[in-house]
Amino acid sequence: MRVLIDHPSPRAEYVIQHVLSNMLGMSVEFVLHVEDLLATDGPKLWYGGTALNGVLHIPDSGGLRLDRVPQVSDHHGGPWLFEVNGRHDVFASIFYLLSLVDELRCTDRDAHGRVPSEVLFAVRTGLADAPWVDRWALALAQDIEKRWPGATQRRSHYRHVATVDMDSVSRFRGRSLPRALGATVKELLRGAFGEAIDRWAVRSGLREDPYLAAMEVVGEQRQALADALFFFLMRGHTAHDHAAAQDHPDFRRSVARAARYGAVGLHPSYATSTSPGLIARERDQLEAIQGAKVRASRQHFLRWQVPETLRELEALGFVEDHTLGFADRVGFRAGTCTPFAWYDLEQERVSGLMLHPFAAMDSALIDRMRLGPEAVVERMCAQADLVRAVDGTFVSVWHDRYLSGYRGSAPWPSVFRQVAQHAKP
Repeated sequence: MRVLIDHPSPRAEYVIQHVLSNMLGMSVEFVLHVEDLLATDGPKLWYGGTALNGVLHIPDSGGLRLDRVPQVSDHHGGPWLFEVNGRHDVFASIFYLLSLVDELRCTDRDAHGRVPSEVLFAVRTGLADAPWVDRWALALAQDIEKRWPGATQRRSHYRHVATVDMDSVSRFRGRSLPRALGATVKELLRGAFGEAIDRWAVRSGLREDPYLAAMEVVGEQRQALADALFFFLMRGHTAHDHAAAQDHPDFRRSVARAARYGAVGLHPSYATSTSPGLIARERDQLEAIQGAKVRASRQHFLRWQVPETLRELEALGFVEDHTLGFADRVGFRAGTCTPFAWYDLEQERVSGLMLHPFAAMDSALIDRMRLGPEAVVERMCAQADLVRAVDGTFVSVWHDRYLSGYRGSAPWPSVFRQVAQHAKP
């Protein structure tokens, strides 16, 4: 498709390229003059300018400047962020959500230094409840197909990618003797005698660590999944980092086992978002254990600083980040279920880092929303159905402590199995 942009900018080229090429599978050629636009019988689009016969015209609202908060209006049962004389500036609407402008400009922070979900524009307006970016792209595709049948070739098809945060790796092994003794005392004081017995049975080699079962649960459902990713937490030095020591044999065996079922990624520790250089050290440790490059990452506790953390990941050679989502609810933090290149607003450039948004996380449903197993299945499956309807990528997030099925986590392996079966293509 030939595209003329009335007011050319890196932002306009980025969002048009993402929508037309990455989402709709079209070849895009940018031109500078109306004469060049019209010198083809094929599909052509003018962003801005005036409407012409044989040209798809998208009005330019000026929304790409991000100099105002959009006023959401309802049209044909769906929201528009930027309207021009009763028409939708779809590119500005999409860019506003993909730009992560709230993450960059918001000064509110929760106890973990994160932007609270309730202050985000997408949450306040209800846009996070559905993948509106993908719906808008499909509506644009319909307009294109009416004019030029067969012009769009969707590159994406519905798929389910299950991701697991390996926060602990093992429940009892890989901890120092003083730490194990201290934990045993606490267990005895609260009457958890069975757990204390389990601890020493595992440490003595009489039983396998219960958390190792988490990977097997995923492995059992591997045929129902498009992909599986395991993000390993390298042991940090805060009260929020509970991973086993990475030099313990069980840790190394777990990484090797995970690689049989999917890809291995890094789960940078709690302090990495505020400690430059720490991600590099943890990545080097994981690569030494795996014997292969690590190119995917998800921040522990979903803690990141925009743009600093993303720039650091890109500079280190990471090509995927999976942090984009909610810790306290389900939904679409950037309004989409399609991976997209992060756009650095301050440097006005398209990065080499792809953001992979997730739609639902087990701990958000269990710990924050206080839902039981049946309700978790229902909500997870509902998210999958929203993604399926737009041929997107349903990314679910799970934790090894729940998938292990150990003691209080007994219901959750079955929950994963039910979701995996419902969410398969």
